[in-house]
Amino acid sequence: MWLDVSKSSVTTSKNSPQNWILLGIPILFIIGFFMHYIYEWSGNSLIVGIFAPINESVWEHLKLTFWPMLIWWIAGYIILGKKNNISASQWFTSCTVAELICPLVVLCFYYTYTGALGIESLILDIFSLFLGIAVAQGLALHVYKYARFSQYCLYISVAILILLAVTFTVFTFAPPLFPLFKDSVTGKYGI
Repeated sequence: MWLDVSKSSVTTSKNSPQNWILLGIPILFIIGFFMHYIYEWSGNSLIVGIFAPINESVWEHLKLTFWPMLIWWIAGYIILGKKNNISASQWFTSCTVAELICPLVVLCFYYTYTGALGIESLILDIFSLFLGIAVAQGLALHVYKYARFSQYCLYISVAILILLAVTFTVFTFAPPLFPLFKDSVTGKYGI
């Protein structure tokens, strides 16, 4: 069976995968916060623009979590993988769960307070970043601890992560002409 949801015997030592995932919440939040300014600080470098928001569109702000979270999970696997006998399927499927859930939480929360309630708030914008990361990492931790995945799930997860990376890259330069991709300050799309 490709998915078996059952109790696991995952370790809980100081250098455990669970601690790595939870430590990601504050670290990814801090990195995401500063990522907002990196494109401008780089002198509008095209390479930096692939990884950091290039404008004030909602879509571009999803980069604040995508790239740092992807690097965090890859680094976690490299650092902890062998020592903790981490299953690549388990780890990267959990990573994919985090990468899919985070933007959904951010978008749902953002559009609830801006669209449904008509509230414009920088504090809520920043909180949406934290909320998305916390929910995504928490759910990914639960998946990592309690679900078991076959090797096929690894292939599917890696394909999804690659597709997301390509999408973020392509839409930096050629975004669809939808409100999600529109710079709220200039009214323009992409670079």
